[in-house]
Amino acid sequence: MRFLWTASIALALLPPFLIVTPLSLTKTLTVDVLIVGATPGGVAAAVAAARAGARTQLVETRPRPGGIITWAWLTTFDLNLDPVSRQHLSRGLFLRYYYTLGASYDVFRAARLLEEDLAREPLLETTSHARPLRAVVDQGIVRGVMFEDTRTQNRFTVFANQVIDTTDDADVAALAGAPFVVGRPGPRGETWMQSATLVFRIGGIDWKRMAEYIYGRQRGGANGAYWGVAGRSFWGFPNVMERYVAQQPGLAAHGLNLSRQDDDSALINALQIFAVDGLDGASTAAGFGKGQRELPNLAAYLRNNVPGFDRSELVNHAPELYIRETRHIFGEYTLRAEDILSRRVFWDRAAVASYPIDIHAYRPEWKNPHPVRRFVYTIPFRAMVPFGIDNLVVASRAMSATSEAAGSARVIPTTMSMAHFAGVAAAFASRNDLTPRDLLRTPDFVRSIQRQFVEQGGYLGGPGHGHAAPAAGLDGVVTDTVQRRR
Repeated sequence: MRFLWTASIALALLPPFLIVTPLSLTKTLTVDVLIVGATPGGVAAAVAAARAGARTQLVETRPRPGGIITWAWLTTFDLNLDPVSRQHLSRGLFLRYYYTLGASYDVFRAARLLEEDLAREPLLETTSHARPLRAVVDQGIVRGVMFEDTRTQNRFTVFANQVIDTTDDADVAALAGAPFVVGRPGPRGETWMQSATLVFRIGGIDWKRMAEYIYGRQRGGANGAYWGVAGRSFWGFPNVMERYVAQQPGLAAHGLNLSRQDDDSALINALQIFAVDGLDGASTAAGFGKGQRELPNLAAYLRNNVPGFDRSELVNHAPELYIRETRHIFGEYTLRAEDILSRRVFWDRAAVASYPIDIHAYRPEWKNPHPVRRFVYTIPFRAMVPFGIDNLVVASRAMSATSEAAGSARVIPTTMSMAHFAGVAAAFASRNDLTPRDLLRTPDFVRSIQRQFVEQGGYLGGPGHGHAAPAAGLDGVVTDTVQRRR
């Protein structure tokens, strides 16, 4: 099944055989695995569960899958690489996207690829325009989710043996009563969340001139974490952007991250919008409006100050804000910055990661204390299992992690790897009439899931699952395109 994308800018991309499951007419449905949230991780979980033999239903609120790729126009994968071998640590389903799209990609092409993967699985059905209203919970066990069709206001319920929450905000976990924290406490007890961004499109860039300028800075000794060119990805000019003066309070700009699109335009991740609560519609709308109003001023500043932008023009912007942080659930384990810095290897690891602890400023004066450095670490399955709630796994940036640790674990390759593992685990649990907590009580079950995950192409470490040594069958060396401000 495929999603219906009603945005006019993409109607030409839709295939003629597109179908949407009319669940609002069926009232109830029972499946093996229900996945809520067609984020990149949600797609990975759904495909993995279906390939493991589970009847799988993926439900999404928006008209089309892709989450922050499709709607916030995040156009670069923040790669998990071994710092020595430069081999990928996020593999499996994610690696197909990397090899097909590259580290930086055209957003419409990425959206099509996500839809193609969903359409390919015979055991997988998808439903769009469906907002989760209530979790069906029986004695602490999640049995299903009630949804509302956002077009008709009809309600329907999907019952499932296992439920995976791949929404960015742990929406189902919150509805089920799972404990969570929002962001982190500020110095006066207020809630802090990482700044949001409105990604925008600029046309008319002289790519050759800009690249030559960046190469010149690199030859002059500029730090590659802040200046570079790799395929479609260009980054740099932190010194220029530090001098940008916003027209409105609560806004700033960081070094440019540009992704060259198929139409030769650039999608730019640079505008910081502070104090946006991604769980509050009014706050999000206000932040979005501030970003819209600021873009003409920012585009003019780039035109006057960045080589290659002399004849550039503002074209448009993403349909939604790029929100980096909201809820963090409390799970059976909470991932901490110390786990990352000590390169911790967990027995129940569900993913291997190494992206630096990249925390965008909570407030304009705040600076990230962590260096741009990779530490190979693992993410435990326990951090995906909410405390006090069973039959539910959270496989998204909202997993159980501190705000600091989430600065690394929130990136797409990591969440896709976690969700891939969660899909395999859910199919295993459904088939054997187990809950996620049952799996954790029996290490042999977890080891069996880990083997199946690896058989589907996932990666959990080198020999003995210790430090991430290169795995057999992965050819070539990849370019490290870590950027300080994604």
